[in-house]
Amino acid sequence: MIDQETPPGTVNIGRISYINVSPVYYGLDRNTKPAWLSMVTEPPAVLNRMLEQNNIVMSPVSSAAYAKNHDSWLLIPDVSISSFGKVMSVILASHYSLDDLHGRPIIFTEESATAANLVRYILARRKVFPHIETRKITTPVNMADQADAVLVIGDAALTENWQDSFEHVFDLGEIWNDMTGLPFVYAVWAIRRDYAQSCPRTLSLLKDLFLESKRLGDEHKDEIVLHASLKTGLTKERCRDYFQHLNCDFGPLHLKGLSTFFDGLYVLGLIPEKVRIEMA
Repeated sequence: MIDQETPPGTVNIGRISYINVSPVYYGLDRNTKPAWLSMVTEPPAVLNRMLEQNNIVMSPVSSAAYAKNHDSWLLIPDVSISSFGKVMSVILASHYSLDDLHGRPIIFTEESATAANLVRYILARRKVFPHIETRKITTPVNMADQADAVLVIGDAALTENWQDSFEHVFDLGEIWNDMTGLPFVYAVWAIRRDYAQSCPRTLSLLKDLFLESKRLGDEHKDEIVLHASLKTGLTKERCRDYFQHLNCDFGPLHLKGLSTFFDGLYVLGLIPEKVRIEMA
C-alpha cells in the first residue's frame, strides 16, 4: 500500500498519449492517482519543453532530450521505454541495403531525435553518411518516390505496410541489439534535479506511485492489448506482439545500453559533450 501523504500543492507531471506508455500508466490511469497529482497530456516535444521551462516537474522524455538536459534532470529508476532487440515501432524503410545508403537521400521523421541519432550512429559505425532531410512522413507509397530511405516511428511504423513499397524494412532495435548485445532505451522518465533535491518526500512518493502503476500494468496485459487495439485499429494479435517486444524496466543492462549509446554519439561527434547519467 502506498503512503499517500499529501505534498504541499499540486504536482504537475507529463504524460504522452502513445500506446507504448500504457503499461507504465495503467494504475495511474485507473485508481492509484492521488488528488494532489495532475497529469498533463501533450506530444513528447511539448513535454520536453515544459520540463525544461519548469512548467512540469517530471515526464517521460526521449533519450535524446535527456542527453541535452542531463545537467538539469535526473532519471526515475525502474521505468523506461526499451527493447531487447526487435521493437516494431522504430524502423528504417529503404530501397537499398544499409551499406549502399552512403551519399543517398534519407528522410527522417520530425517526431524523434532519439531514433534519428540511432540511425546516424548505426550508419556512421559502418562509415555510411547519407544526405539527411527532416520532415513530415506520409504514406509508404508517397515516401517511396521521394527518398531512398525513410525513418518511421510510432503508429505509422506499426500500421502502414512499408514492406510493400520498400525492399528493406530495418528494425532499429534489432540492429542495435545485434551490434551491442544490449537493450536500446528510447525514452526515460526524468524529474527536474532542482525539484528532486528540494522535495525529496514527493520524489519518493512519485517513485512509489510509478512502480505500483507499472506493477498493475504487468498484471493486466490483456486489457492493455485490447485498449491499444481499439485505439489504433490494429489487431489484438499485432498489439500483443508489440507489447511482448516492449520493455518498460530500467535496470543495469538498460543503464549500460544507454551509456553505450551516449558515449558512441559523443565519440562520433553527434552530440557536443559526454552525458552524465544520474538516478533520482
